[in-house]
Amino acid sequence: MNRQQFNSKMKKATSKEERISLSDTYAGELFEKEKYREAAEVFSGALKLTAEPNIKAYFMGRIGICHFNSGNDKEAFSYLTKSIQLFEPDKPEFMRDMYGFVSFHLGSLYEYHGKTVESIEARKVCEQYIESQEKETQWMLYAGLSRNYESLGRHDEAIRYSQKAIQVLSDNDPGLSYLYESMANNYMGLKQYNEAIKHFSKVLEIDPRFERRDEIHLKMADCYRRLSNFQMAHETYQKILELKQITGKKNELVWLYLKMAECQFRLGSFEKSLLNALEILRRNPRNKLEKAEARSYLTDNYYELGRYKEAVEEGEQTLKLARRFPNDDLFYVRMALSYHRLGNRRAFSKYRTLFRKLFNDENWNKYLEKLS
Repeated sequence: MNRQQFNSKMKKATSKEERISLSDTYAGELFEKEKYREAAEVFSGALKLTAEPNIKAYFMGRIGICHFNSGNDKEAFSYLTKSIQLFEPDKPEFMRDMYGFVSFHLGSLYEYHGKTVESIEARKVCEQYIESQEKETQWMLYAGLSRNYESLGRHDEAIRYSQKAIQVLSDNDPGLSYLYESMANNYMGLKQYNEAIKHFSKVLEIDPRFERRDEIHLKMADCYRRLSNFQMAHETYQKILELKQITGKKNELVWLYLKMAECQFRLGSFEKSLLNALEILRRNPRNKLEKAEARSYLTDNYYELGRYKEAVEEGEQTLKLARRFPNDDLFYVRMALSYHRLGNRRAFSKYRTLFRKLFNDENWNKYLEKLS
């Protein structure tokens, strides 16, 4: 019905109950059309017609949800919290579905404003009435609880709620890829890297054109690295390189070439690793740590190729940029070994001592101690 028809019916209504019902119906139609401000006004009119707590709670909840959808968080919070306080679950007029739905929106508001514990509490209330909620609300509730627990580092709980959300959705629902990504991230948090890889792969299987597929590949590569599967890590970095298409600024891919250089080095592909390191330096990264790490791979690879003089020359240049940088354990031990090969006992002793100080638990220390 339109506004004119609504006004006409309201004038003809013979009871307060009829006017409340008409208002609820018309406001609901406005809500479905996403006319939230107008819907809130009509719901407000109905609110004034009743004194029954559960009915008042219902209309306050509807008004709060209108404000929520309009982005008026302050008003939404005010009405939603008052709605929850007014509901009387032990009375016949109690509406389980609305009580749960109001709690659902409160949980979302709390999450948006960084109040994780309060968000969980509100969502847990909604979960008690989950059977009364629409499927979309059910899976979004579970997904929200998963995010809550992930932010608290409670990855097991986060995974459990993602699984619940997946059970609600159909096989072709677009929300599935998001949920599998969430599960994979939580498996990473638990250091269960094989499970993480499996679930990241599921994301790409469901949606090959997933909007964050470059991030998915990057996280998969990181999982492979942590499992010391440098071959698969390198292949995954290669996929990322293809996705990037090398169309951005010249420094944008430095981090990627660094990852590839490390993988190639650990795989024993020293010439390829060396070429990647040289490519990074050709791009002249502004970040000193990136530049230092790139130069360190020159030292690492020159040593493995038997080019000890070049290894120490590049190493000394590296240390002018930074003393600590990623994967510097590879660098310092090869500086010591290169000087040993060159017969420079003083420099060897210096780097052997430094390596032991920086990496006391490394097995290389036992080998270095045997060298004179």
